[in-house]
Amino acid sequence: MWRSTFAGLAVLRLVDQTEDSEDSTKPPPWSVLYTTREAIAALSNGDPARGILTRVVELIDSGRRISAEVGDQLMAYGRSLDVEGRWGLAAEVFRTVAARFPAPSQMRLAIESCTALGSASRHIGDWDASARGYAEAQHLADTIGDRAASLTVQIGVAGTLMSRGNLQAADRDLDEVLEEAHATSLESVEALALHAKASVAHSRGDYQRAVHLAYRSLELTTNRSSRERILADIAAAYAGLGMRDAARDGYSIVALTSPHQWVRWQATLNLMELAIGDGEREAFVDYMKQAESAALDARLRAYFLFFKALGHDRFEMGAAQDMFDSAAQFASDHGFHQIEFEIEAAAERSRANTPTYFPPAIEDRPLAGDEQMHTIAEALALLREAATSGTAGESG
Repeated sequence: MWRSTFAGLAVLRLVDQTEDSEDSTKPPPWSVLYTTREAIAALSNGDPARGILTRVVELIDSGRRISAEVGDQLMAYGRSLDVEGRWGLAAEVFRTVAARFPAPSQMRLAIESCTALGSASRHIGDWDASARGYAEAQHLADTIGDRAASLTVQIGVAGTLMSRGNLQAADRDLDEVLEEAHATSLESVEALALHAKASVAHSRGDYQRAVHLAYRSLELTTNRSSRERILADIAAAYAGLGMRDAARDGYSIVALTSPHQWVRWQATLNLMELAIGDGEREAFVDYMKQAESAALDARLRAYFLFFKALGHDRFEMGAAQDMFDSAAQFASDHGFHQIEFEIEAAAERSRANTPTYFPPAIEDRPLAGDEQMHTIAEALALLREAATSGTAGESG
């Protein structure tokens, strides 16, 4: 992970030190080009950032300036970091694009980078930077009358309201966005708003509504990374309901098909948690072994240590209390206080011999007369079967 971070920062340094005048004939500093290429060469061939960063360097070296195409490649890099949950570095990338491609000369890139900066900053809890990014993007979009961009910013702002606990205001704002997006046939915006509303419903514990909204969003979404996130959220909602077969199907699809290693590991940890809830010791051990030596980031590592302790406690594999203590310390050291709280609560239940509660499975009985929930679950099962067949075909 550190090699990838170093390569990204090296490219941002190169961008900062390159002139952006169209008539510039001064090449970028040779030493900076050399060290940047060396940093990128250290990345594995399977790292999706390698190709993007290489193209950025080639564009700068050949054009001797910062062109709009460089900006597009940097945005692609930032979005790949966003998918992998590396929001701190993503925010730096988007901040660089916003600074090097300002309005009005680069209006599209300015709006996109400021919107993305608002989102990435929100994820790392930098509320002021998030608000500034969204405000600038909103102003620019409204200046040129770009309603799709303006509504997208409003969805981001609603996400901030949700993150800060104001679910009612978030839902209200998203309803307004949905109404306009649907009336003006802005399907991509409508899909984003539906997904955001699904997240609000999930936060309220209304898992059935979350599934319905997210599935409607999935039907309108073509971007692969966005579809992965929606599938994972649908799976999480089914898990909350106790429909663990459907949850397992959703997570398995993502784990099998995502091109992003971080996303696959996240889905694997979700499957590990489900195995604990289902009392499936063999599956738990299998997922634990898969993740044990993985290059997990700090957040995923905290969850892995938590689930490992939880599984050892559930299956009486020994040393559970020591594992809970280590997991809680790790979460605390990295500032993941909500995870730390969950770990300590589980450890306390273990000491009191009170088993951790898992929602009962409800696959075999109607869900409040909601047959579409089962129809969607069946669709997930078919998608998982197709994904499994495709993986088997590739390995053969």
